[in-house]
Amino acid sequence: MQIHKILTPIYVNELEKTLLLYEELLQTKAGNKFHYLEKNLDIAVVGQLLLISGTDEALAAVRNIALSFLVDDVCAYKSWLLENGAVILQDITKVPTGYNMLVQQPDGTVIEYVEHTRSTHVK
Repeated sequence: MQIHKILTPIYVNELEKTLLLYEELLQTKAGNKFHYLEKNLDIAVVGQLLLISGTDEALAAVRNIALSFLVDDVCAYKSWLLENGAVILQDITKVPTGYNMLVQQPDGTVIEYVEHTRSTHVK
């Protein structure tokens, strides 16, 4: 099992304005940008930041996520996490970038575990 990248979410109502700010601040372009239709969210990755944009109502469903871990095998992490006292809040689900699950760690922190398919791997 390997964590490829740890992303810190930033929740916003206007993606484009925020995206331009962080691209200039970090001097890098968004590595991945997409619309998550099922949750009515727009998402972009800039460096180690995960910009999540939507209405306050749409954001309320995900705002408790403290970090996103991009991992090599979400199924292996699920087994390991359950053995180590974590609680699965949302089981493994197909998402626009591959698969994810939401987990409450034993310390109470909510983390999204994401396994990207090859075509959507975030650099």
